[in-house]
Amino acid sequence: MITIDLDSKDLQRGLGQLLQNATDTRPMMRAIATEMVSLTEDNFESESWGGKKWQPSRRADADGDKTLQLSGQLAASISTQVGNDFARIGSNKKYAAIHHLGGQAGRGKKVTIPDRQYLPISGAGQLQSGAERALLDIALKALQKGI
Repeated sequence: MITIDLDSKDLQRGLGQLLQNATDTRPMMRAIATEMVSLTEDNFESESWGGKKWQPSRRADADGDKTLQLSGQLAASISTQVGNDFARIGSNKKYAAIHHLGGQAGRGKKVTIPDRQYLPISGAGQLQSGAERALLDIALKALQKGI
């Protein structure tokens, strides 16, 4: 006869920790926001969105400067907010949206600015290439912490 004894203390402790991690998600949201800032910094550095190159600006072509980085204020303005159920990234610069999404600008809306998505999420809510995997990895690690 075979007898199997199961001590469920470790299982109960692990499930309790998992429940705690799933209930207090602020640390995970903070880590997600930090990763989104890192992805944004990479986009400014590579002048691309998930590997898709931005259309260079005329100023950048003429002067050899980087696109969207005349003064560095846009890149420096990136901020985050986190809560138990959200992680946000954005900029308070009034010209931030037109550079990210593109569109008509200037007096009489005579200038067309191409989209140069620098945040890791598009205006349609799509994550850039590689971002989804990075954010899911952060979430999984946060949920498993202490188990």
